[in-house]
Amino acid sequence: MKPHRPHRTLALLALLALVPTPAFAQDQVGPTSPPGGEEPVFVPGPSSTTTTVTSSGPGPGEVDSHLPTSSQSTTDINASRSGFDLNKSTADQSALKGGKGGQYISEGASVPQAHTVKRGDTLWGISGQYFKNPYQWPRLWSQNPQILNPHWIYPGDRLRLRVDEFGGPLRSRSVPETTVFLRNYGWVDNPEKDRWGELVGAPDDQMLLSYGDDSYIELDEDKHKDMKIELGQELQLYRPVRTLRGRESDASGELVEVLGTVRVDRYNPKTRMIRAHITEGLDIIERGVYVGPVPRKFVIQPAVVNEKYLEARILTALYPHQFFGQNQVVFLDRGAKQGVKVGNRFIAVRRGDRWVETLDVAGVGATIRAKTEDDRDGEVEDLRTDGPVEKYPNETFGEIRVLEVRDNTCMAIVTESAFEIERDTILVMKKGY
Repeated sequence: MKPHRPHRTLALLALLALVPTPAFAQDQVGPTSPPGGEEPVFVPGPSSTTTTVTSSGPGPGEVDSHLPTSSQSTTDINASRSGFDLNKSTADQSALKGGKGGQYISEGASVPQAHTVKRGDTLWGISGQYFKNPYQWPRLWSQNPQILNPHWIYPGDRLRLRVDEFGGPLRSRSVPETTVFLRNYGWVDNPEKDRWGELVGAPDDQMLLSYGDDSYIELDEDKHKDMKIELGQELQLYRPVRTLRGRESDASGELVEVLGTVRVDRYNPKTRMIRAHITEGLDIIERGVYVGPVPRKFVIQPAVVNEKYLEARILTALYPHQFFGQNQVVFLDRGAKQGVKVGNRFIAVRRGDRWVETLDVAGVGATIRAKTEDDRDGEVEDLRTDGPVEKYPNETFGEIRVLEVRDNTCMAIVTESAFEIERDTILVMKKGY
């Protein structure tokens, strides 16, 4: 049987009583010496007992303290430690945190009053630099009504970054409600028309290139003399995706996908070599992709009145979809030679009974109806599914807006769709619409 802890404590106190008290402690505990030079008398102070309790587990807030702040449990979304661990690599160590109403705010970030545009700046890049979100460029544009086209800003321009420092209302609506904003990213045509050369190498030891990497570009020898290369010039990286065959031979071509943008940093006309910096990466960039001065712009195109009647079909899309819906980009088999202009609208039309068209896969039971009013057992009747489809009127169920036009093809966006639009859907450009 183990001894009780109190017995050991009393023995320890008795042992301490035999140990001489240090000299410096006499001035603190004992009174002054009595008259006659007798030995000083020490009066012991009150005894006290201290109990220390050690927790066997983590305390409050320590259960997930080893996790990043975005993974820690919290009940206060406004707490300073509830950051999302975003943008921690920036110089100001700013982080985004949640707020009421699902909004977010930036902690530690300081946005200056204005920014002076320098060569190579874009609203997209400036928004990413100051607001940590390049998709905030419409906000930046609205604060600077002197910019008529968001694609065109010039070195030396002064952009407002904080409205509260300047005052005044935001930009009023300057484009129609039906205006489409889209970053151009592909076309259907002969890719050799726009090709100046190829990306053939890179100084870094990596196979896949993207934003921020450097690269080597070799210009084509037969086109080299007609090219005007300047330092700081931007060229596009693109690649042919697949060959297309339209209903007519003129509509055939290569589907081309834009992969990114490079900036010319060095140029040697003798070797026809360019050292370029990748300033935009939309997809994986590999050696062998084409380089050329492909126009890249924001398409700000309101609808225009159609001048003629024309039918078209969907030729392809960048992604191999069979059905298309609202806000998806498609390529049509009609272009400038057929009278298509930017801003023209095609409407998707069809004729038929959608329910009847699904009966081939619905089974026999879908075409009969039970006679619930008949008192005989199992009496059914056939439903009529052979209506005169050729007499049905055409129904409009979608609209497609043209955004860019080539010789025999055009790029368009689905602006409205009540039902899915298939590749063989009839698209009609009505005169005067």
